[in-house]
Amino acid sequence: MSKRSPHTRKLVLEQAITVVLVVIAWQILSHFDAYEQFHEFSRNHEHWQLDEIAMLILVSAFVMGGGLYVRWNQLLSALTERDEAQRQAERHAWYDPLTGLANRRYFQIQLDSIASAGDAQNRVVAIIDLDRFKPVNDLHGHAVGDAVLKDVAKRVQGELDEDSTLARLGGDEFAIIFSRDVKPDDAERIARRIITAIETPFDVQGLSIMIGTSIGLARTAPDALASEGLQHADKALYSAKRSGRGRLAWYDDELGQRSRERAELEADLRLALRREEVFPYFQPIFGLGTGELTGFEVLARWKHVKRGDISPEIFIEIAEDIGLISELGWSILRQACRRAVGWPAGLKLAVNISPKQFLDGALVQKTADILEDVGFNPAFLEFEITESAVIPDMEFAECAIRDLQAMGVTIALDDFGTGFSSLSNLRRLPFDRLKIDRSFITNISDDPSNQRIVEGILSLARGLKIGVTAEGIESESDLEFVSSMACEYGQGFFFNGAISGDEVDWLLDALEDGEAPPALPRSRQKSA
Repeated sequence: MSKRSPHTRKLVLEQAITVVLVVIAWQILSHFDAYEQFHEFSRNHEHWQLDEIAMLILVSAFVMGGGLYVRWNQLLSALTERDEAQRQAERHAWYDPLTGLANRRYFQIQLDSIASAGDAQNRVVAIIDLDRFKPVNDLHGHAVGDAVLKDVAKRVQGELDEDSTLARLGGDEFAIIFSRDVKPDDAERIARRIITAIETPFDVQGLSIMIGTSIGLARTAPDALASEGLQHADKALYSAKRSGRGRLAWYDDELGQRSRERAELEADLRLALRREEVFPYFQPIFGLGTGELTGFEVLARWKHVKRGDISPEIFIEIAEDIGLISELGWSILRQACRRAVGWPAGLKLAVNISPKQFLDGALVQKTADILEDVGFNPAFLEFEITESAVIPDMEFAECAIRDLQAMGVTIALDDFGTGFSSLSNLRRLPFDRLKIDRSFITNISDDPSNQRIVEGILSLARGLKIGVTAEGIESESDLEFVSSMACEYGQGFFFNGAISGDEVDWLLDALEDGEAPPALPRSRQKSA
């Protein structure tokens, strides 16, 4: 038997209520023998008693009111149904029914409104076209293809801010109007993240679906229709597909040249990671009470064959955008531990762990495998993690930290003071150390507000029995202040910048022979 619609069920219910009201009214009339009294009145022209007439009026009003109530509900139901139908019609007119995104018509209206509002100067427009999507429909059917398209929409939306507009133009083609706050360089970073996100396999109905995407980017011009930006992005998309797919291209020549240079760096970074040409440098950490060298923070460096030294800000950003940040992190950890195996016992290696690395379910096992393979004692290893690594999944973070600590690895909360939930994290997660962000330490003697913040952090850490390292000590006055507050450890350019493994060997030999004081002025001059 077919199921009735909600509207049909409501009508049946209202009719049933009407019947019940009539029956109730009839029973009331029967109880007071009103029917017989009415006929008696007709025959004898005798007057009814006042209370009997009132009862008859009351019952009549009850029946009429019930009928009016039912009719009113029917009218409201019809109006509600009409409004809902109108909303559905508008939604079908402006939104894609499969993904829920804006459709081509709505997207075009948004472009026109940007132009009419005089807001079209240098706004970035992008067109996204999926690669290798047609075989998904051919091999697995349209149900799987539709599921992939919905997941694509979610992944792309996840990379955009709330003021950007994402639309499905049709088929496997999507488009973006970036918000006015997104500059061309930012838009390109987001586009590269989208390419990486879509290259990640889709798990649909037990199948692992592999597709890719190409992206065309263009800037809208203030003296032209905004819709021309979409046409330019479409031409850029064609250029991206022609150059090998899985890429992005700009319509703008200047931006296109920068993008090509960035793409070359991407390819070079992939090769450099395989060859271990991105290698560790080591910044010394000192006990501020004793002046003794206690360990090193490990920092990644890349000396490009043709371009020379590439800033970590550049190549780490690239590694994040193209999904290589975990590979980079594990490579640096392995190389640093391998280099430090022969150093004096007790020197700690502090290694930065990216959020993606930390949230890897195999984090603990991969760490154990590297330490066992290299022969490095986990008691001399410290992982530095930021709040952005622990906030997405606090339960996982707590378990991972405790498992690493059970192995012997210590855990430090990096950049402390810059996050918005540091206190709640400290209360829940068992950190061994805090690293006060350099922005609070450098020139601290001239900044009373930073002095109070650092005093508060040190007081909090002592109460929680957590060690503290101050980053960014760049002058003697910085050192004097943090030392006067009984901060345990410090690092910064006042002592030494990051130095190579060979320079660390020289430094350790010099310290062993008593040829260099703890403050390392000689090594500082040497590394400079």
